[in-house]
Amino acid sequence: MRNDIAKVIVQRPRLGGHGARKGRALRDLELARNAVGMKRAASESGVRKMLNENLAPLRRYFGRQVGRPWNKVWSEVCANLRVTSTVQQHVRDHIADFVAYEGVSKRNDQVYVLLRWGGPTPLEESIFEFWVDPASGILRRNKQQKTHRMKRKALQAEWLAELRKRMVERDARHQFHLLDDGAWWEVSLEQESSELPFVDVVLSAGLSSLARGRLYGRSGVYANNKRQLTKKEIKRLKLPR
Repeated sequence: MRNDIAKVIVQRPRLGGHGARKGRALRDLELARNAVGMKRAASESGVRKMLNENLAPLRRYFGRQVGRPWNKVWSEVCANLRVTSTVQQHVRDHIADFVAYEGVSKRNDQVYVLLRWGGPTPLEESIFEFWVDPASGILRRNKQQKTHRMKRKALQAEWLAELRKRMVERDARHQFHLLDDGAWWEVSLEQESSELPFVDVVLSAGLSSLARGRLYGRSGVYANNKRQLTKKEIKRLKLPR
């Protein structure tokens, strides 16, 4: 680990204080209390600063240490991030956000980790990128980790798969829908207007319980016309039955 890792991580401008007056905040002397500490005065003025970290270098460091004994990795961390430094201790505190090195257990070939809140959680359901094998003490990567971005993509893919089963888009203003009555309908769409009232003919007929945004795959539109398709049309369009 590089010996200036703390400076590399805490390299961005600190949050807060932008545009604030230099020095102590101005106060109404008539309303001012006789004795207010500088820290409390800064807090009440709303111009306190906070550390702003870039933790990517630290994550890359642990990524390069995968396969090494955790005791050796932690020794390097302790040698370069001292508890006597407020900033360096702050960086050390963040390690527990993505490395599970305490409270790791194995049961029936399943790895469990302890989150900040709650009991043991399966490793693949946690946010940890790395974990320490309790049997060997080796730092390992969580290969089953699902980031927030991956979870969003999975939810989006699931939603698109569900949408394709019940809706086929003909063009920007026309869609074919398999509605709650079990029949296929051709639906004409119109843009919503904030000035004119509108009625969605599909929802008003009770043909779907979905919200409009989910029903049509986008927001800001409503159905102004509908027509039930014939069996011949369904066959010609190759719509699923």
